[in-house]
Parts: sequence; structure tokens; C-alpha cells
Amino acid sequence: MNTLYPVHYLGSHSEGNTRPQLFELSDGNKYLVKFKNNPQGTRVLVNDWVAGKLALLLGLPVAPFALVYFSKSHFNQFPELYKYGFKPGHQFASYLLKNCTGLWEPRNSGEIANLNVLPGVIVFDYWVNNYDRDTGNALLEKVSKNTCYLHLIDHGLCFPIGSWTKKNSQKVYVNILDQDVHTWAVTRIENPKDLLKFTEKVLSLPSEQIYKVINSIPEDWNVASSEKEAVYQYLITRREVLPILMLKFIKKYFHKD
Repeated sequence: MNTLYPVHYLGSHSEGNTRPQLFELSDGNKYLVKFKNNPQGTRVLVNDWVAGKLALLLGLPVAPFALVYFSKSHFNQFPELYKYGFKPGHQFASYLLKNCTGLWEPRNSGEIANLNVLPGVIVFDYWVNNYDRDTGNALLEKVSKNTCYLHLIDHGLCFPIGSWTKKNSQKVYVNILDQDVHTWAVTRIENPKDLLKFTEKVLSLPSEQIYKVINSIPEDWNVASSEKEAVYQYLITRREVLPILMLKFIKKYFHKD
């Protein structure tokens, strides 16, 4: 597992309930870093890591991310971190994309080059139960004068709501998420059958790969073996009802008459 380390502290990021901090890391790039023991808890780091890795397996345009290790010496080097109550160890780092705007300004960003990913975004969010796909968590990067590229960020609010237990892993509700990015995407998807095609892609993802992703969670994020098993079972169970969820979605948004 490749892990970066901090080089320069560039300040606090004004947005985000997790109090992300901006750093230049050992690869020479700038990242927004979410720390253990942030106001939303270490669980959001776990969610970001697991959901991001799963999305990459499915070929979705998740913004680059990495693990970064902050030792006690790093905390002493950057004492500003102490005032937030963060803890040393592995943290979640999201690459700071340049020339980006949220999806709330698509008209000013030109043509979106990778519109073909939209069915996959919807299906994926339903699989991992991402109930925070608002227009601030889908970024448009300007890559030329008239072209932009869609990136997905922030998967901190996924998986079972509440504790990760065997009981909660069995609570797989077949409900419509009604997320802003999804309703916008519907206006750009020409063929709703593309949702079902991507559903098949999720169904064909080897269970061993899902398990491997979950087992890659850093030990110092303190996820018990029973919790890892609960998340794994949740993903497997929710995957089984994914075709039903997508049919309900298509019926609501594509067949309104």
C-alpha cells in the first residue's frame, strides 16, 4: 500500500464538516486531507476509501485519492492540527483538482466530455447507498475552452446508516435516493437501458475484489473484523436488489406518463 507523507501545510479548507486541511504531500501535489477524529468521525475516511476503490474498479471518474501518514513528529511540525483534535496515523487525501466548479454551473463549463459515465454514477450510488450526491460532490474540470470533465468526490456518507453490524447489514431498503446529481443526469441520459447495462457490470464484479477492498482499510482506522464483514455483506445483499432499484428509478424518471 503506497502511503504519502506531508511536506508543506497550506492552510485550512473553509468548506466541509470534516474540517479538511490543505497540504502539499511527498509526491509534490496538493491534497485536501481528512483526518481521523474529525467532527464527523473516522468512519467518513473509511467510507471514502472503500467507495472510492470500488468506483475505480468499475471505471468511474473518481478524483484521485491516496493515504497519507501523519506521525506525531508531523503533528509537532504542523501544530495547527492539534487545535482540531485530530489524531496521528493514516489519513485520507483527495487530490486538489484545478480549474473546477461544482455541477451547479454546468452552463458555464462547456461540453462535458465524459457524459457516458452518468448511468454508472447513478447505479454506483444506489449500490453503495450514497445519500450525499449533491451538486457539490460532482466537479466539472475545465480541460479546454469548450470542454470539461466530470469528477466524483466525497463518498463519506455511504453504506448502512448507523453502526456497522450484522443486523444493520441486512437492512437494505429499496428506496429512491432523490439526489440532485441523479435528477440532473436523467436529462442527459438518452437510453435508460444504459442503467441496466451498468447494473450488470456491478453484478459481474468478483466478490473477491470487493472483499479485498474492504480488507485494505488501514488498521489504525479501527474497523473491527465484524464491521468489515457487515459492510461486505451489505454490499453483496444490496447488489442483489440493485436490478429492482434501477427498474424503480427508470419507472420514476423515464416513464412518467
